[in-house]
Amino acid sequence: MQSTAAVLSQRELQQSVPKRTTKRAKLKRIVARYWQKLMRVGVPQDHAREIAIAVVRYSHLDCRPSFKEKRLIGRYCQHLCAAGLWHLEMLLGS
Repeated sequence: MQSTAAVLSQRELQQSVPKRTTKRAKLKRIVARYWQKLMRVGVPQDHAREIAIAVVRYSHLDCRPSFKEKRLIGRYCQHLCAAGLWHLEMLLGS
């Protein structure tokens, strides 16, 4: 049988260890942050979401944008620059 002190120290240890976030959850938070930045500089909500996803896929997952995403990136490239989300290779490819 464990002593009360041992049980308390195990609880404290479990509470002090930060919970690990999954890569997917981290990327979802980044998409949300980029989406907000794009909306602040004037990109419509639905386009901002698609562009944010494309930027995160490009920068974190090394995926090239689709044709539709390239069109949106080309259309809103000034907004991407204003939001600080541009990547030269991605902009040149659109």
